[in-house]
Amino acid sequence: MTRLEFDKKIKELGLSRKDFAEIANVSYTGISTNWKDDKEIPSWVEPFLYHYEKGLKLDELLAIIEKYKG
Repeated sequence: MTRLEFDKKIKELGLSRKDFAEIANVSYTGISTNWKDDKEIPSWVEPFLYHYEKGLKLDELLAIIEKYKG
């Protein structure tokens, strides 16, 4: 995943780079200056975003279940 792909994905998830940095407990400055547009970013980022997205979907599902539960 390149930084351009990363930027697109976090936008789809409704996150900014600053939001991501806080959630992932990484330096915002590092993301902004060290991750270059067309270069690969750290390999842990893509699976992190995948599981973050799954968590959001699970939260939505649980909210629907809770709504109809009682």
